[in-house]
Amino acid sequence: MNDIFEISESNKKLGIITRRNTNGEEFELVKKFIDYRKEIFKPTSTKKLAIFIEPKINLSYPDIVFVEYNPNNYEQWNKSRFKIGSADLKILYHIYVSNGIDATNIVTQLGYNWKDVMLSVEKLYDSDLIIRKSQKWCVKNKKSLTVKKIEAVEAKISKWDEVFQQAIINRNFASESYALSKRTINPPKNALDRFNDFGIGLYIQNNDGFKMMQEAKKTLIPVSFNSIYFNEWIGRAISLAGRAV
Repeated sequence: MNDIFEISESNKKLGIITRRNTNGEEFELVKKFIDYRKEIFKPTSTKKLAIFIEPKINLSYPDIVFVEYNPNNYEQWNKSRFKIGSADLKILYHIYVSNGIDATNIVTQLGYNWKDVMLSVEKLYDSDLIIRKSQKWCVKNKKSLTVKKIEAVEAKISKWDEVFQQAIINRNFASESYALSKRTINPPKNALDRFNDFGIGLYIQNNDGFKMMQEAKKTLIPVSFNSIYFNEWIGRAISLAGRAV
């Protein structure tokens, strides 16, 4: 894999669904911002960048998601992870936050039926993601579920209420959530205050290029099971490419 790779189309092998891009002023802003981020990114042997354009996360499609990851975490990728789906990730995340839990409590706490839980546990075990310890299921290696940073960016020209709502939704999976706009006029103070209150950052494009006008609040990841999607997509992409570099 290259230092930067980009996914903008649906891919069944990776399990990614994307929304078809609509040409227009906002999409042009998105493309220019992606080019800008590629130019300033400084890769290392332990830091690479994956860019997802309008991937489906639950029922929403964030405009851009920049994910920084350590390629070394994917060197022992188990191909059974290609079979993991949404329900399995929910159970995996529950095991992760529980720091060890038995199947009975998974059934009780998540409201799943026993058969589905056991099928998921079997898939997670075959994928080498969980182990059995003291009669409980535990995540084998927490590094195998996480990346360095998940930064979601939502672009709008002037619809501050709309971009705020989507940026809030993006906080459900991202460690940092940003809005992106052009500086045709200064953003309203009430919009900036609301962004700040909810930890939303802001990038602005002006005549000099792009700049961060307000920094986002950083959250530890995984924020939810939705965060793990990006880790799995990156692992699958690297696996299909043949080697983790």
